[in-house]
Amino acid sequence: MSIPKYNFKESLKLGFEITSMEVIRKTSKSKLVLPHRQQFYGLFYFTASAGVHIVDFNEYRIQSGDLFFISNEQVHYFNQIDLVSGVVVLFTEAFLENNLLLDKIFEEPGLPLVRFSKQNRQEFENILALLQRAVIGQVIMKKQLLQKYLEIVLIKLYQEKPIVVENKGVNYHRFIALKKDLKIHVQQHKEVSFYATKQHITPKTLNLAVKAVVDKTAKEFIHSYVLLLAKRLLVNSQLSSKEIGYALGFSEPTNFVKFFKNKEGVSPIEFQKVANLY
Repeated sequence: MSIPKYNFKESLKLGFEITSMEVIRKTSKSKLVLPHRQQFYGLFYFTASAGVHIVDFNEYRIQSGDLFFISNEQVHYFNQIDLVSGVVVLFTEAFLENNLLLDKIFEEPGLPLVRFSKQNRQEFENILALLQRAVIGQVIMKKQLLQKYLEIVLIKLYQEKPIVVENKGVNYHRFIALKKDLKIHVQQHKEVSFYATKQHITPKTLNLAVKAVVDKTAKEFIHSYVLLLAKRLLVNSQLSSKEIGYALGFSEPTNFVKFFKNKEGVSPIEFQKVANLY
């Protein structure tokens, strides 16, 4: 069974939807309990402490007031989904048209969730209520209104995110540039020098930048990114370990197996067997 990637609903031409976990559980439970990706962005705000959300193979026990932000690259699914309740906001990149906010929420390092404090939950839920009313109401310039409300939601979310880097100056921008370059070139290039050259800086400078942002060397971060890609591909049982190794740019299958086992502690095949139990 291959890992599916779901498109945004064709019936929703606007590229935006706000609904509840209860509703999408009724219509899409079979999809939500298996690893999947989506061709759009998602905000999952939970109103009860129940269930488990697995994001990129990390388990998070859901607490009331948690908000998960899921990009179009991440693999996620739910355990104990019948216990999960909350509000879901789904939207396409074309709908928001604000790359700065998308980068700040979905590209910055850190956990894929925030936990709202009790005093801030009500304010956030009031903003969600405005979104819900705007969707169902017959208002002039509905799209523009929804865009502004969504931007407010994302700004509030960003304010609640734990600060990973106090000084988001040049080091932060170099780190984000590295992430974007990895998406394009990592299959062919895994050496720090290549990505440093792309930014017209030395490997040492790039290493210091990455270390300042995520407390990893540039090499460690590149390897962690490759490992994540490998895990995502291994969930697809139609691909062999050998094929995945080649897809990720390893010249020999044994090199991929050694790399994966060194980082994860188990072989790719052992990881794949466990992943496909879900």
